[in-house]
Amino acid sequence: MIKAVFFDLGETLVTQNIEDNMVTKKALNEIAKLLPRPTPPGDLFKIYQRGYKVNHALRSRHHVEIPVHNWMRQLLRRAIGEDPEESLLEKAISIIVDSRSSNAVAFKDVTPALEKLSQGGKKLAVISNVSSHEVAVEILRRVELMRFFDHVVTSAQTGIRKPDPGIFLYALMQFGIRPREAVHVGDSEEHDVMGAKSVGMKTVLVSRRGHSEASLADYRFRSLAEAGNLFESL
Repeated sequence: MIKAVFFDLGETLVTQNIEDNMVTKKALNEIAKLLPRPTPPGDLFKIYQRGYKVNHALRSRHHVEIPVHNWMRQLLRRAIGEDPEESLLEKAISIIVDSRSSNAVAFKDVTPALEKLSQGGKKLAVISNVSSHEVAVEILRRVELMRFFDHVVTSAQTGIRKPDPGIFLYALMQFGIRPREAVHVGDSEEHDVMGAKSVGMKTVLVSRRGHSEASLADYRFRSLAEAGNLFESL
């Protein structure tokens, strides 16, 4: 019997209303105004890109998260040539959180799907790869989805990124359930399907962009609306 349904966040429940780099540039433009020495926003973005390339390779290879505090401190240090004051670091992180959350929008089929699941007595939770737990929580709050979820499990919170089995096992532990009693829903074959299947969870791949490659998912749909009958039968 399925007792809980877990959801990926980005591109499963929500998306950005502008291109991802534009969200980053918007935040860095604000951060540049706070720096003790003038730094053109374009230069700050180049510093960000160099750091992101190194950090992303590291976290992808080893499935570990680099929290926003770490990479933001690194970015500011490179921009101003010294360790940033804590007040500057916190302000910069606040800008990142606000920018990411304010530009997020929920897909139209999400609220009806979550309402049906919650009315059916299923426990719901999010499992997301994100460098800031606050970003995930604030996104869910702003798009009015937080009320549906009992837990929000993030790589920032656990230090572990999908597809590592550890983050899925941690999420299952929050409910005290076994893998066979849970379903994970996401848009990534590698992170969501392969990760969840590695611990024995049922998997649902939501391919909103109509990807045609083969999948190991137990179920595959183009939207959460299309998955409605499956959710009702769980």
